[in-house]
Amino acid sequence: MSTELYLVYLTTVIVLLAAPGPMTLMTLSTSVRYGQRRALYTVLGSNVAGLILMVLSATGIGALISGHPLLYEALRFGGAAYLIWLGIGAWRARGDTINQASNEPSSGDRRKLFRKTLMVGLANPKGLVFFAALFPQFLRPDQDLNTQLLILCLTFTLVDFVILNLVAMGGCQLAHKLSAPSAQRRFNRACAIVFFTLGASMALSG
Repeated sequence: MSTELYLVYLTTVIVLLAAPGPMTLMTLSTSVRYGQRRALYTVLGSNVAGLILMVLSATGIGALISGHPLLYEALRFGGAAYLIWLGIGAWRARGDTINQASNEPSSGDRRKLFRKTLMVGLANPKGLVFFAALFPQFLRPDQDLNTQLLILCLTFTLVDFVILNLVAMGGCQLAHKLSAPSAQRRFNRACAIVFFTLGASMALSG
């Protein structure tokens, strides 16, 4: 892979990941409610989900999903339902959880945050189709494919890690403005509306 082609890929990934999405929202809401340290587990969940989808796409699973409409639809509606369920949880969340970042979260809390983000990442079958369509644009058949795929996957994961951590830092700054329970409730419900919108968009998109 030439340097010029790699820079095009890097720019593409930065633009794609900078756009708001479910992972961005989960990282932001977690950092606002619990602090940056705990938000790291949502970041890692996103990273692992992305790596799994990239590996599955590289092994041809993405093509299999896109070639079987019923399987794709089942996964899509399942992902939409999960996002809406997260929205319900955010809507019902209490408004007194800010400033708990000073309390060390239990290992169960960390695992729960990681699993929740991992599930959101894996619940969208478009991720498989996306990587199956993206990677071939930057692969050169005259070069070692495994090395090229490794570079593409690691670059995507690193950019995802950096951007989501920046979002988490922004969430910590926002938390200072949401110290009142009423402000926290409004923030939780704003997040819930976004989750509802993302879920509905996934369900209605073809």
